[in-house]
Amino acid sequence: MPKFTIVFNDDSTKEIKAESKNEMIRNFSIEDATAFQADVKEIRWEEGNFCCIETISSGKISKTLSELMEK
Repeated sequence: MPKFTIVFNDDSTKEIKAESKNEMIRNFSIEDATAFQADVKEIRWEEGNFCCIETISSGKISKTLSELMEK
């Protein structure tokens, strides 16, 4: 199951496992639909070899290539 990291406006974080980003948002905001947009700054997750960051205020998704480091 994919793992999403929610970054709040105060820069605290919370990790949530969900089948999809939409399911995670739906479960997060079941009681208060506006709380997610008001309290969350960004969502982070991995997609294949990419690290993805969605900025909630703009809806913009940035993808950067993850580099695997061998020791």
